[in-house]
Amino acid sequence: MASLTPDYAADILNLRRQYFVFWLPGITPPNPPELIVGTYGGDGTFKQLVQQAFAPADGNRAGLWLLDPNTLEPSLDDGVYHYWFQLGGVKVTDPFAFTVDYGHDGMDSPKARVASLQPPAVIRFRDHQLWPCDVDGTEPARPSPPTVTTAANNHLVLYELPTSWVKGGTDADGNVDVDVGTFADVQALFDSSAPGHNFASVPAVNSGAILQELGINGLELLPAADAKPRGAWGYATAHYFSPDFDLGTAGELVGLVNTIHNQGTQLFTDVVMAFGHDSYGALTDSGASAVFHIDSTAEPNNPDSYQAHTTGGQLRDGFGGKSWRYIKTVDGTAYDRESGQPVSDQVHPSWSFHKSHLTRWMSDFGIGGLRLDSINNVGNWDFVKAYKDKAWSLYNARSPFGRGDPSRFLVIGEELSLPVAMLQQGCLDALWNENWLQRVRAVLLGEDYNGDDFEWTVRKLIDCREDQLDGGSFTDGTQAINYITSHDIEGYRKNRLYNFCLDNGITDTNEIARRARLAFVLLLTSVGVPMIFAGEEFSDQEDQSQNMAYKQTDPVNYERRDDDGWRQALFAYVANLVRLRTTCPALGVNDTNVFHVDESRGGRIMAWQRGGGDIQPVVIVANFSDEGTPGPDYYVPNWPDQTVSGWREVTQSRHVPMEWVGREPLYAWEAKVYTCWKESTTV
Repeated sequence: MASLTPDYAADILNLRRQYFVFWLPGITPPNPPELIVGTYGGDGTFKQLVQQAFAPADGNRAGLWLLDPNTLEPSLDDGVYHYWFQLGGVKVTDPFAFTVDYGHDGMDSPKARVASLQPPAVIRFRDHQLWPCDVDGTEPARPSPPTVTTAANNHLVLYELPTSWVKGGTDADGNVDVDVGTFADVQALFDSSAPGHNFASVPAVNSGAILQELGINGLELLPAADAKPRGAWGYATAHYFSPDFDLGTAGELVGLVNTIHNQGTQLFTDVVMAFGHDSYGALTDSGASAVFHIDSTAEPNNPDSYQAHTTGGQLRDGFGGKSWRYIKTVDGTAYDRESGQPVSDQVHPSWSFHKSHLTRWMSDFGIGGLRLDSINNVGNWDFVKAYKDKAWSLYNARSPFGRGDPSRFLVIGEELSLPVAMLQQGCLDALWNENWLQRVRAVLLGEDYNGDDFEWTVRKLIDCREDQLDGGSFTDGTQAINYITSHDIEGYRKNRLYNFCLDNGITDTNEIARRARLAFVLLLTSVGVPMIFAGEEFSDQEDQSQNMAYKQTDPVNYERRDDDGWRQALFAYVANLVRLRTTCPALGVNDTNVFHVDESRGGRIMAWQRGGGDIQPVVIVANFSDEGTPGPDYYVPNWPDQTVSGWREVTQSRHVPMEWVGREPLYAWEAKVYTCWKESTTV
């Protein structure tokens, strides 16, 4: 009997309990699509049991094809089945599949993962209904809500983790990484008792919980939805509703979410909607592909063919996949996959598809925030806004009162030209702040940036609201995601910080450590949401050749955390600052006051204050030069609350006597962080 209580805020997902569902809006195929169902035996051979045609839904639900599993001939016994859909002689994966399986017919080989590959979907038939399950038949539960209060956005510290690259290995030729990470391995980074999968041989992980020790409270996984390539980034999303087969099962992802929820950490996931490698794109003969996708070169007069916020009419790029078509509606009365009701206007097939998989991930994996990839290449701000609004609607619906805390959810866009108009128009909540990366790289070498003098380079670095951008500026720190490094190394000075130092003649590890410490002080005390790229917290380095035309291809080496004393010390230094950033009230407000610029040293020593008034301040004093201050002290005038007792220097965890407040010396490339705030105070 069908469930009486809908599980999802999308009718098409609830229908999948009762039917095999094939949604083909905007086309009328000459012959009905068909379902192919069977099982794999112990020897890996597929036994086909059924090939049967779908029936169209009633006339008010045009484009929807249904097949009741209880009407199949021969009938199905309770059990786990593999299946495909077939249309016009083309066999494809169910576009809405919750689980796909590459474990048969040679599909587990990386070289077999060609774009045309269509793996089977997996489903469990039980009690006359269809139930989502992992490949082994396990029916995963939804994650539990966080057991502790998660951080507000203004105290968030994100950790960008490329799941599939968290441990490296090579094939027989020594040039292909084959030891990919998994959801279970990421769980081991938070839980010392979790065995992990490929991390069993990594002492630093096996005997500890690195990310729990680091103290981050937002985990951003690079695309966790299934992509066909193995041992790659996952930006070739093919099966939007299914966790990536190589990263693990839905159950293992839920286990990871439960672990981090118990620590007050939210899961953010990366979503790729500019282009896809999905099965709709394979249905070229039937016309279904053209409903969902666009060939930009073939439609030069269609505004949907062009990137947003670019000059010169730059065409959208499918990067080997197919660009999603966003300016497209279905004519006539059509099925609305969300409400289940027939509607006569504004059914956008691609919009509906993407909002459906958003519903799946928000409902089944407790997503606490999103990072939308390549917004310019998506090209349609109306869609982006609709997607963001849907995310917020789903987030609010999870609250018992129908409205979640608005300070504890973010939809972030990646568009490196920083179109802040998207924030002003409500299309996004935040943007990646690429200017921050470029500025921090400049100041770590004592250089100016983008026409500003050094003082203003630093001012714009420590307060993103000072940066004048196309369309205005950031108005709040939660709108800007700041980072020293990211997975995207395409371009000038964007490699790992360790290698950036080497490239600029800084080769002594003590000097590299100095620049890294300074960079993290800036990152974790500036206005904006700090994001740490995996491995930078202990100054990981690139072991393979660096090709700046591509994304980061070198796996994170967590074993390095315990190599050499300086890396361990850097990790502890960063963890100390993360604790301050996530708890100290002064770092959760926008207030910033630069009160000292030492002109006698070319402005290369500066002091500024975060917070103030009723909020006990944090003061940062930084030396951006090769020379330490002479003598036993260095006087900083205008120090706030100088006569208040209880000042301490955070990075060294030491008390500062009142007579030394505002008078301590600085080494070259050193920053000191002071506060009289008591750590026991709650945010």
